[in-house]
Amino acid sequence: MRVPRNLALRIATAAVGMPLLILVIWVGGWPFAIVAGLITLGGTIEFAHAWLCPNQPYRAVLPIVPGLLAPAAVVAGVHADERFLIAGALLAAFFLGAGYSRTNLFGPQKTLRVMGWAILYPGIIFSTIVLTRDLDQGRDWVFLLVLTTFTTDTGAYGVGSLLGRHKLWPAISPNKTWEGAFGGLGAALLAVWVLSSWFDLGLNPAAVVGLGLGLGLAAQAGDLLESWMKRTANIKDSSGLLPGHGGILDRLDSVVGVAPVVFLVGNFF
Repeated sequence: MRVPRNLALRIATAAVGMPLLILVIWVGGWPFAIVAGLITLGGTIEFAHAWLCPNQPYRAVLPIVPGLLAPAAVVAGVHADERFLIAGALLAAFFLGAGYSRTNLFGPQKTLRVMGWAILYPGIIFSTIVLTRDLDQGRDWVFLLVLTTFTTDTGAYGVGSLLGRHKLWPAISPNKTWEGAFGGLGAALLAVWVLSSWFDLGLNPAAVVGLGLGLGLAAQAGDLLESWMKRTANIKDSSGLLPGHGGILDRLDSVVGVAPVVFLVGNFF
């Protein structure tokens, strides 16, 4: 049986990327923070390109790349000092305030708005992954984050493909169904139950159920948010950087929802 080209590309990309991802999560520290910062920079460039110039080559965003370094600096910097989060929030507030004001004194308003939102998404949201890795049992929590997200996406896709009949939100994502959404929730519950026991995270049964449902909902909310952004910007993929997967934001859309939840729960337990 011949494997579809897109599926073959997805498998090949995952075969290269997954071992590297596992390695950098295992090592942690500055290597993890720097890689997370570089991934954030790539996602930020995709974000700016989608909102500012989706029909132009990526070099069109080169003039504002210095401003787009801020989200990456926040993500990598929190490893050294959590106050980078506060600095990022203040900078985002400045850009958004100037961008939504009625003056061009600080520069083109749309560009300022995009830079402000980029600090929040993906910047501050991705920084919670670095903060999670820096927890006492951070390696285990990050593995739970990644594996639960992957399992949720797989469960939603598999159940939706086999049983999907009722559209979830066709105006935003025509292919997603309620059946797939419930399949994703079930997969998330199963993943959290298995992984929390495997990593000995100290979660009682009620916490396992609550976290499983929370992560299942958060993953799919992040997916829908990315779908909304792409539909609004009138693009198919955030980029073609990852063969078979699209761009960085396409691959990490569910992580955007899951990362802050895991960080909060990891701090509590």
